[in-house]
Amino acid sequence: MDTNKRKASPKSAIGMFFSGVFVLTLANILVKAVGLVSKIVLNRVVGSVGAGYYSSAYEIYAYLYVISTSGLPVALSIMVSKSRAKGRFKEAKKIFEVAFIVLLIIGVVFSILMIFFAKQIASFIGAEQTALCIISIAPTMLFICLSSCIRGYFQGYQLMKPTAVSQLIEACAKVGVGVIFALWAKAEGYPDYIVAAFTILGVTVGVLLGMAYLYIKKLFFKEKSYNFEHLEFEVEETKSTKQILKELFVIAIPITLSSSVLSLTTIIDTIMVQNRLLSYGMSEMSVRIYYGDYTSLVISMFNMPTILFYPIANALVPLISATREKGDKQKSEEIRSLSLRIITLIAVPCAVGLGVFSYPILDLLMFKQDSVSRAAPWLSIAAVSVVFLGIIATTNAFLNTAGKQRLPIISMLIGATAKLTTNYFLLGKIGIYGAPISTVICYLFAASFNIYFTVKHVGKLPNIKKIFGLPILSATLSIGASALVYLLLINLLPIKISTVISIALAVILYLIISLKLKSINYDDISMLPNNEKIFKILNKVGFFVRK
Repeated sequence: MDTNKRKASPKSAIGMFFSGVFVLTLANILVKAVGLVSKIVLNRVVGSVGAGYYSSAYEIYAYLYVISTSGLPVALSIMVSKSRAKGRFKEAKKIFEVAFIVLLIIGVVFSILMIFFAKQIASFIGAEQTALCIISIAPTMLFICLSSCIRGYFQGYQLMKPTAVSQLIEACAKVGVGVIFALWAKAEGYPDYIVAAFTILGVTVGVLLGMAYLYIKKLFFKEKSYNFEHLEFEVEETKSTKQILKELFVIAIPITLSSSVLSLTTIIDTIMVQNRLLSYGMSEMSVRIYYGDYTSLVISMFNMPTILFYPIANALVPLISATREKGDKQKSEEIRSLSLRIITLIAVPCAVGLGVFSYPILDLLMFKQDSVSRAAPWLSIAAVSVVFLGIIATTNAFLNTAGKQRLPIISMLIGATAKLTTNYFLLGKIGIYGAPISTVICYLFAASFNIYFTVKHVGKLPNIKKIFGLPILSATLSIGASALVYLLLINLLPIKISTVISIALAVILYLIISLKLKSINYDDISMLPNNEKIFKILNKVGFFVRK
């Protein structure tokens, strides 16, 4: 057989990329939907104060999780992808084995630290009663480290389904087990901080089950069936363990530092918001309530659109790494351009929609009415960050694959410094509103510097008008029209029904306007899974999409 026929074409490679993105995105939507249910239950069952304890412990876990798993799995996926591109299949397996041992050690160490220093950590963030929650979630560090190792390996093969399914298992168990424990603890009459500790056990059980699924999947994984396009130049030799360790950490450390700085912004909120609000003159109980609502409603909602960004960013890394390894600059540029435009097309309407419909959306999701009234204005401000988060996710991937892993660290350090400074002054002057404002400033700085670094070291960005101008125009027109419809409908229909109709109208109008303005074109749609069906539907409704 002619071996050249077995090689993936540029278009089929990008098609595989977007198929993986589609799988991860769909799973992430389901995961976030399940997670949102847990936030609603948390708000209603545990209450704002209990949600504050839960969130404080969860953010500590999330920060340690980022430190332990953000860099090494990405490095693993990059190295596996490169080894496969060179026909070094035995080396790819060895890279996994070395990474597994490293992540096992990290997971054990962090779990032990969280258990034995729970009281000190809780005291440091100004919430002593959070200690039990920290202990409850501590074993998760070990489970998630081992899970992330397998996810990185599969992503090196551009296989996103195992990651997607495991995340869905985690989310469902987190809610199911967490809700059961919360209701039981509440019925037993335990105080809020103990109810929160029982609730957060759902996370530990969920991650354990997700890890079990991944290891079963890995046990039956047949690498040979995915290496067919590189078989004609299979190479037996492998790098030494020392070389693999060195390369892993050279790639992983900058990515970890960059991601940990990004996560550090949330830790800044965890520490500063509560302490600065006390100095602002609020009572301790009011601070707990405000902080609980801010973390449960605002942070969870403005982070929601990231479920659509990070599958693209995660899938970009091994794909661009492989194309760069083969010296295919044109394909790399094509992938970068397409992914950035798609993320912007998603981020802009999400930001505008959350900003305009903050109160109706929170009300629709069945959060407590007093929490909705407090949190809606904060969410309208924080929603602007969505656009910057999308840019950061994509440009981080560009810089990481270009060997410029240190530059996102600089961007995020600048952003974190801006947040730290504005948080300190604004929280003491205008109260809780300082938190979302400082968040916007943080991500604005980080995104701006990432764009600068990308243009300087990776390559120029596509047409700015097409990337930002057309989506902003489409979002403004569509959401502006739907907002007017909402104002008319609330006088005729219940608020929740009016919200659903208005949001559905906004989505439809956005797609129509984007197609008319050609911010979505033939090439974009042709890269999506089942694109022929999409073209047929568009043709039937009168949209003849052309190159």
